[in-house]
Amino acid sequence: MGRILDWVSRLVTARPWITLAVFAVVTVVFVAGSGFRQPTAPNDAFLPGDSDVARALEEVDNLFSENAGVKPVYIVSRGELLTPQGLAQLDSLVGAIRADPDISGVLPPANPVFAPTEFFKLLLGVTEFGAVTQEQVDAAAESMRASPELAIALENTTGFDTSGLPIGLATVLIRDADVDPMTAAMLRADELAAESAGPLTISTVSNATIEEEFQDATTNGTAPLFGAALLVIAILTFLFLRTISDLVATLAGIFASLMWVVGLEGWLGPDALNLIGPPNALTAMVPIILISLTVDYSIQAISHYREQLIAGESAVRAVQFGLRNVLIPLTLAAITTLVSFMTNLFSPISAIGDFGVVAGLGVGLSLIVMLTLVPAVRTIIDRRREARGVLKSPRPIAQALPGIDRLAGFLGKSIARNATPYILAVALISVGLGYAVTDLETDFGIRDILPADGQSINDLDAIDAAVGGTSELVNVLVKAEITDTRTFLNVFEITDAFADEQTRPPAASGPIDASLALEVRKLVDPGSPQYDPELASAFHLATDGLILDPTKIQAFLDLLAEKDPEGVRRVLVNNPDGTDTLLLQFGAVTIDNEETEAMLDDVDFLWYANEDAVNVASPNIQNLAIQKEITARQTEAIITTIIAALIILVVFFWATQREPVLGIVAVGPIALVLIWVLGTMALLDIPYTIITSIITALSIGIGVDYTIHVIHRYREEFTKSRDPEDAAVRTLSTVGSALLGSALTTALGFGVLVFSPLESFAQFGIVAAITIAYALIVSILLVPPAMTVWGAFKNMRLQSMVERMWEDLDVAIEESHRRHEGA
Repeated sequence: MGRILDWVSRLVTARPWITLAVFAVVTVVFVAGSGFRQPTAPNDAFLPGDSDVARALEEVDNLFSENAGVKPVYIVSRGELLTPQGLAQLDSLVGAIRADPDISGVLPPANPVFAPTEFFKLLLGVTEFGAVTQEQVDAAAESMRASPELAIALENTTGFDTSGLPIGLATVLIRDADVDPMTAAMLRADELAAESAGPLTISTVSNATIEEEFQDATTNGTAPLFGAALLVIAILTFLFLRTISDLVATLAGIFASLMWVVGLEGWLGPDALNLIGPPNALTAMVPIILISLTVDYSIQAISHYREQLIAGESAVRAVQFGLRNVLIPLTLAAITTLVSFMTNLFSPISAIGDFGVVAGLGVGLSLIVMLTLVPAVRTIIDRRREARGVLKSPRPIAQALPGIDRLAGFLGKSIARNATPYILAVALISVGLGYAVTDLETDFGIRDILPADGQSINDLDAIDAAVGGTSELVNVLVKAEITDTRTFLNVFEITDAFADEQTRPPAASGPIDASLALEVRKLVDPGSPQYDPELASAFHLATDGLILDPTKIQAFLDLLAEKDPEGVRRVLVNNPDGTDTLLLQFGAVTIDNEETEAMLDDVDFLWYANEDAVNVASPNIQNLAIQKEITARQTEAIITTIIAALIILVVFFWATQREPVLGIVAVGPIALVLIWVLGTMALLDIPYTIITSIITALSIGIGVDYTIHVIHRYREEFTKSRDPEDAAVRTLSTVGSALLGSALTTALGFGVLVFSPLESFAQFGIVAAITIAYALIVSILLVPPAMTVWGAFKNMRLQSMVERMWEDLDVAIEESHRRHEGA
């Protein structure tokens, strides 16, 4: 191991200009990959690819493209809608949307608009509101409230937000057979709403506007945070290093790391090697994560270099020895962090797996950058200064903050000589926060990736307060044989259940909009304008009796397909060689995941028998599926990352030093950090979401970084003095300040995320800063006492070995005397 370390340190410093030349070539190669980087992926990248919801959505799109693809555009009006002027403004906007050439072509043929203006037109018998009086509007509103059905329609389209401002809601449905025309239509509707003139303030919420806000927040919104993180880290780095050259080298390393990672993401992406998907909400945070982590590598490397220079080594030798000493702990910490991030590859959510790849490889690349660029630059600068005789003794990083070295020494003595109070305090905190973890909430919703004060989230909140939430189209996909008696009857019975307000699920906003039963009844009911006697006769023949004849049902369906091919194609795929597929659709309004879960249970209950054949899909159900996936992986992810880190460190310490117990000492305290972090999240009401869930890997990586540095430095000090307590004191006195500097820069680097427009990013910044603080505290309070015990045990073993040697020597001397006397 020593030879390898010497070889690596000489490779970087012996020919520093060659090192920089190779570094520049590699940077150019990585930068070329940035041209292949795609825009940020939309929200659906978080849906597990093999989930029932994902499969149902795919089948709906593939099998029922004519009837499946509709997305809502919610038109939110603020102000007095129930006035002639307010109704006229909304009606004018709806008319403009219908007539616009970018929108009209993608409107569904039947009922594309649901707006309160339509009801008032019918009740008032008018086509416009120019001559309508306020008294007429009030009378029409009272008439609607007196009718049960119309009252529901009024409640679903008008209300008040939390501040008491009147809110009106209209919905325009857009077909999404082609994504680009759908997106263009949604954005055009938003433009028309912004241009609408009148007493109302009108805006729209749709997939396109949400995606636009998300893209803006993750690009334009992240740029100021990136700059702020760099500024904070630059200030702190200069505070600890106190030299312009070290600051410039560190910042150059940070920029190079980011260029490497951005280029790597492009090379691995869909337009190049296609090993990962496009950037997403998680990978958008990788640059700030790497900025915060990369500076730690630089501070540690420069700290060890300065110690060697102060000890009297030449500039080149100081760089070599400093790099040699820091190589093992930094590499171990980086590998552990990399593997911890890479465990996300086991997630069925592609966005999480892609984040693991980009963040993990980014950590590895950042380490390579800092352990080549900074030592090479330091060698070139200080070798010249030394040759000119102007190289000054550097300031130890331990003295960067006044009094910090004395505080570290005092703390080291206190912990080494009387660790019991500290260990008891850690135990009590762990128990308390462990209990708090039981209240940790798991959640995922569209609001997680929206700006906290953006138009979309304000509109969604207003809709929730005014009308109880946004409506959505729910697709019920049934995989069953349609000629089976139970299946055929279920289609009609569930349609009837939804038609009755008393039996339909509470979340349903009305009757079923599309089903085979509706297609059949419009042709077989005598009162229907499309009544077909031949079909009616075939239907009654097929449904005669308790047990239906599959042959007669099939004959009826064949005739139905002949009479109404388009209608049947929208709701039924009659597969003669396998299982049939049916589609039912209805509108629903659910505010949270609990209501969505209840709606799923209601659908299962109404579909008698063979519930496994039913898959239900909608945007809110998609969010529920993601939440369940997060919950299912929470414990698994924590256990996996801890085991991975433990295996790596135990194997390393066993292979290099025959001390596997040091791996346990390094990882054990980090399990407590995870408990502390999750418990604090529960106390601060920060939910465990896709964004905050990555703190699991980050806790392991950052925490192990600190514990490894303490362990590595303790072994160095213990080798010199063989005094367990003194080694602990000197460890904290020397490495404590460097760790504090790393912790401050990393924590404040993450801390700038608090100012992110995305609430989930802000929560992540808070949790990350807390994680770093906890990791530093635990590594300082628990690792030195554990290493003191280890040192005492090593001394006992050494003493025992020496005693055995003396005993063997005594026996040998006595045997020699006996031989001599006998001679």
